[in-house]
Amino acid sequence: MKPSKKFFANSVLVLALASVAVSFQNCSAGSSSDSSSTTSAEGLSGDIPYPSSTPVILSSGQNITLRVAKPSSLSSLTNWMWVIYGGGSYVIAPQGLFASDGNYLYISVAVRSSLTAQRDLRIYLYNYSTKTYLDGNGIKISLRPSVNNPYSSDYVSQACSLSSYAPTFAVNRGVASSSAVLIQDNGAGVGSAVCQISGTNYDCLNTGGWPSNWASQTITITGFNRCGQNASYSFSP
Repeated sequence: MKPSKKFFANSVLVLALASVAVSFQNCSAGSSSDSSSTTSAEGLSGDIPYPSSTPVILSSGQNITLRVAKPSSLSSLTNWMWVIYGGGSYVIAPQGLFASDGNYLYISVAVRSSLTAQRDLRIYLYNYSTKTYLDGNGIKISLRPSVNNPYSSDYVSQACSLSSYAPTFAVNRGVASSSAVLIQDNGAGVGSAVCQISGTNYDCLNTGGWPSNWASQTITITGFNRCGQNASYSFSP
């Protein structure tokens, strides 16, 4: 087991998510959504430039690690993270830290299997110290329920050679179970997660089957990254 990076303790994670949401309301080129869907598409393949308005097209249930050219204006990765603004209902982890080899940034995106309509969003680079974003463009991603030829260049092995940190988890008991688990990717993606509630294991990434009294129970989460490393967290009511 390798724990999450120390900056994002459980309590800080919730605050970080909230502060990012507030800051990005002022982003001039914020995310957009489209209720249409498609079964075939043309988008980017291979390495991804930054910024990019040509979409990275992904299908529901797809879990993939993107390789993004490091922006020349980003001299240091200290205090920087990525954020999919408005993506909390459509991707497993809407924010995360980078894995980087100096020339590329590795960003993992896991699209929820429950996606039923096309959602066009953007991945932004965000400085959590200054609470500012690198620019208002980011990388356009198009999430679609069904695609014949989605983006398929998966750089998970490269990311795993650079980062072995497991994801960070937090639980928000004040919302519906579908939104209760907050997840931050720490550079190696999110593979799977098990939530133990009252001695029974549930899928943390699909909370529709949780018991109705989950908010009053102790929840123990064991989460894995895409490389197989895991970390466990326990949350008492």
